[in-house]
Amino acid sequence: MSNRSFALTRRSSVASVLSRRLVVLLGGAAVLTVVHGQNLHAQDLSAPLPAIEVEATAAGETGTGPVTGYNARQSVTSMKTDTPVLETPQSVSIIPRDQIADQQFPTLSRTLSYTPGITIDPYSANSKFDAFYIRGFLAEQYLDGLKLPVEPGVQWATPRIEPYGLERIEVLKGPSSGLYGQTNPGGFVNMVSKRPKDAPHYEFIGQYGSFNRFQGAFDFGGPIGERGEFLYRMVGVVRESDSQIDFQEDNKVFFAPSLTWRPNADTSFTILASYQRIKNKGYQQYVPAQGTLLPTPFGRLPYRNYLGEPSVDRVDDEQAMIGYAFDHRINDVLQFRQNFRYTKITSDTTAFRGEGVGPDLRTMARSMNYVVSSTHNVAIDNQIQADFATGPLQHKVLLGADYSYLKGHADYRFAMIAPIDIYAPVYGSPVPARSSLLPMTLSNSEQNQLGVYIQDQIKWDRLTLSLTGRHDWAKTDVDSYAAFPTPGRYRTKDSAFTGRVGLSYLFDFGLAPYANYSTSFLPVSGVTRTGSPFEPTKGEGWEAGVKFQPNGTNLLFTAAYFDITQQNVLTPDPANPLFSVQAGEVQVKGFEFEARGNVTRELEIIGGFSHIDPKVTKSTAGTIGKTLPNVALTQASLWGKYTWHDGALAGLGLGAGVRHVGKLYGDAANTIEVKPYTLVDAMVSYDFSYLRPDMKGWKAQLNVTNLFNKYYVTNCFTGLAYCGYGQGRTILLSLKYSLQPETATP
Repeated sequence: MSNRSFALTRRSSVASVLSRRLVVLLGGAAVLTVVHGQNLHAQDLSAPLPAIEVEATAAGETGTGPVTGYNARQSVTSMKTDTPVLETPQSVSIIPRDQIADQQFPTLSRTLSYTPGITIDPYSANSKFDAFYIRGFLAEQYLDGLKLPVEPGVQWATPRIEPYGLERIEVLKGPSSGLYGQTNPGGFVNMVSKRPKDAPHYEFIGQYGSFNRFQGAFDFGGPIGERGEFLYRMVGVVRESDSQIDFQEDNKVFFAPSLTWRPNADTSFTILASYQRIKNKGYQQYVPAQGTLLPTPFGRLPYRNYLGEPSVDRVDDEQAMIGYAFDHRINDVLQFRQNFRYTKITSDTTAFRGEGVGPDLRTMARSMNYVVSSTHNVAIDNQIQADFATGPLQHKVLLGADYSYLKGHADYRFAMIAPIDIYAPVYGSPVPARSSLLPMTLSNSEQNQLGVYIQDQIKWDRLTLSLTGRHDWAKTDVDSYAAFPTPGRYRTKDSAFTGRVGLSYLFDFGLAPYANYSTSFLPVSGVTRTGSPFEPTKGEGWEAGVKFQPNGTNLLFTAAYFDITQQNVLTPDPANPLFSVQAGEVQVKGFEFEARGNVTRELEIIGGFSHIDPKVTKSTAGTIGKTLPNVALTQASLWGKYTWHDGALAGLGLGAGVRHVGKLYGDAANTIEVKPYTLVDAMVSYDFSYLRPDMKGWKAQLNVTNLFNKYYVTNCFTGLAYCGYGQGRTILLSLKYSLQPETATP
């Protein structure tokens, strides 16, 4: 593939490393470290590097940079300015790089497993999509502050982000349209890409694990030239793997180069690019509730049973992104920032899907689904920040305007095909030609969104008042050519004003009580029975809480109570349940607690608890007072890692975690109850530099998720036909060589 060849031309030996299996991967890593080590040692590290003036903690942390340990002190997501987490009047959970590396979850969704208030894997643990609910609502996803192009009319051409390419993941909770525009009121996830560093660094990883998983990963970069005016970084992953389900693969090629130009101390321009190809046999599998959630005379359905057609089912997704982050300080008061990204995604998928079992409790009806779809997206966000004082008041004013354009195409075709015995599957059913299937969706769509916003963070002594306001205009055109829905052009035009007001007070000893009120809006695609377009959903919520970071520690405790209401929710039309009306309202109340950081130098912890009460308060379907489906009502988790730095066990690290997910309902009437489950994870690592000085940089790590192989179901929806498996016990062994900036020596 030309993209892959181009990505690896800088070091031809990298290609050979990544194309082989584990033994070659590890051996190749050792060879590479020698070659790059020579370049590193030959470089003049004493040459001065220009530094961009940014707000940071005393330790030098910024809202987009690396974090030491599990506790991030700065965030850009919450305010769109680099602001201490303690001074943010809203709940934000940050998963830093160290946590991602220690826990080794393979997907974005499962990387959030130890974050309170989030329900993961609603479409199963082996889903094609990264989807999750935050505080009861399906959450949007952002990358580097720009919304990722996820639009239902485009079908399956949706982005999927590789966790190894991220510096941190930030979860902003509560309504946030006042800064970000079209979002659900539960909150959203913003991922921060790895960016070039000031000093040379090299990391090469070989991995082997369950289900014949072979993976190689690399992350290296640093300054170019003596002055350090240019910085570069290369990040990549190549994986060959099966899965816990027979005939289903989990292969991936991912490459993310970045380049920073710093002509002076006031200006920085960073190009961020990535390419990803996912080409697998098999597809995500829905299973019936009978035999998984519900008992049958035939026992429990094994994870491994594949219920599609192995010779036909496949996924071929290609994703490319390129953009930049530009920062320029104009003077002591003003600075300008601009973030831009272009995204192209194509998806070609063939998938059999289960449509429910018959009276014999083992014969499952199936459908054949062909989907070809594509997405083109341009997103840009312009910001001017002004820092000044008026008497005793310190102001941080942010003016911004963002624009997004999305163009999508979807061709989705469907037909019922021969059933299968779920306990003794026999494959080889006749497969209809794509051209003979019924077009369910055949459409072209365009979306335009423009938003302008203003924010003032007003600080008086230890009191901070945050005021945010935004106005959005959104337009969507859908040209439908299929028989369902009715062919024609569907247009929606929406506009809305949203905002946030927040107040926080920071005491001398690290306690920061806060409160906020905020609103949200989100356009809704589709039309009513009479052909009228739907109005946007509108949300509002308030939150009160406290953050506590004891002085002299790296621990952060957060507790919050919230109350969120969303209106204009779709509910079945009483005159024709095949259509919808906007007569619905939901209210979500809850409490969250989170603790993270270092108890001692050796012990790091992450703990969380949440209880959510999501209720339907208005509906035409007789569900008033019912609990919202697909949302776990309680969650509790605790992860700890202990590393010995001295004594006979120096270099050894032991980690363990337990996560409990409470019950949820799989339907609006609350007749399908998905049972709670508790999982245990573990890891052990060893740093070989404690054994021998000449082995500095080498580290081995073993991760086991779902240690006791608990069988569980993550969710059921749309009746009993569509349930999602959990992830069984997974073992992953890693061998890493790394040379980080703090260990680099000339």
